[in-house]
Amino acid sequence: MTPFPALSRRRVLTTTMAAGAAVVGTAACASLVGSRPTGPPAADPDLPRPTGAPLRRGTVHDVRAAGATGDGVTDDAAAFARALAAAGPGDTVFVPAGTYHLVLPQPLTVSTGVLFAGEPGRSVLRMTPRATAAIVVGGADCGLDGLELARAGDVETVLLRVGQVDRLTLSRLVFSGAADVWESFCHGIQLGVAGDTSTALVLRDSLLHRLTYGLYQANDSPAVTTGVEVAGCTFARNANTDLEFNSPSGSFRRVRVHDNTFRDNDSPGFAVGIAYCADVTVTRCSMTNYRMEAVHVEDWSSDVAVTDNRMTACGLSEFAFVQVIQGCTRVVVRGNTFDATANTSDIAVVNALAGGRGDTAGGRPVVPPTAVTVTGNEFRLSTDVVAVAFRGVDGGSITGNRVAGLSLDDALVLDGATRIAVGSNAAD
Repeated sequence: MTPFPALSRRRVLTTTMAAGAAVVGTAACASLVGSRPTGPPAADPDLPRPTGAPLRRGTVHDVRAAGATGDGVTDDAAAFARALAAAGPGDTVFVPAGTYHLVLPQPLTVSTGVLFAGEPGRSVLRMTPRATAAIVVGGADCGLDGLELARAGDVETVLLRVGQVDRLTLSRLVFSGAADVWESFCHGIQLGVAGDTSTALVLRDSLLHRLTYGLYQANDSPAVTTGVEVAGCTFARNANTDLEFNSPSGSFRRVRVHDNTFRDNDSPGFAVGIAYCADVTVTRCSMTNYRMEAVHVEDWSSDVAVTDNRMTACGLSEFAFVQVIQGCTRVVVRGNTFDATANTSDIAVVNALAGGRGDTAGGRPVVPPTAVTVTGNEFRLSTDVVAVAFRGVDGGSITGNRVAGLSLDDALVLDGATRIAVGSNAAD
């Protein structure tokens, strides 16, 4: 099946419009000449990096035994391809500590049952793909562990492209895109390329930084991705959305995002974007310093819970900390701590509104959210923001919240909302 374009994406257009779908054609990658990468170092010394003992299982195929040098200069791509081709289900392709220069005429392929693993924090793949993906994975019971995947040149690429998978585990990885240095895109993980149903995908204990998108599924992919867990990861300084659970032609089901750190995103994207999703939980995460909203929920998503997170200085330019729009239902925002004391733009920390008008992805009508619950949160406000705004929302509640910095009359806004229960809120 022909892969879907790597660059389809969505973004918010205005405060009263749903996020539009911008489909960008996949460009041909630039050729790279010369034998040594010239890109900047991938290290961000203030960010946590994976550690621990290497993971191995079954027969081990060492890339050094296949001819790799790991000296950072010699092109080791052919040796990696040989080792991966030799591995069968249950085997490990092992990458000892070192820096591996890989000029890839075609993607490296991780197939069914293979674990592609290195020494966490010490096995660095500096890759220059000549196609729009560096590594592709598909099949059942695959895994990547303990590798740093870094773009080494100004080429357009996806570091890891995922086809149809069942039980894929991505652990203790570093994705480094240098998107702040080069103008061409570099995405971390692309899902749904095969267009079928994938199940049980886990991303844990990893660092994704200076990418364009961290993880996403293309707009025109019809894939249904069911059972996604993202845990213990750090997302930092990416150039668009960190986790983009949004695929208008497909969908996501049973998504769990927990115990992650999201930080320093000065872009038209979000920490977590949720659209065309059902059964999503975002909990116990730290989200700090976002130009736009940290969590964006839209397009008929249902049964979404944003709970027990700590969000600081989000929506710095516009919109919200948490925004709910366009036909969503049963959205719960509960037990979060919102610190908006540094905000100077006129926003609502939790903003629920109709959205959908204008030149949007499907020419949608305006549809307000329904059954939105905001309860048990702590709001620390500057005088430029309000705690909660429901505009045109049909059904829901604003109860049991604590507000510091404004009176309740100023902190809560109901504009055209119906059937909203308001009570037991308190102002410090």
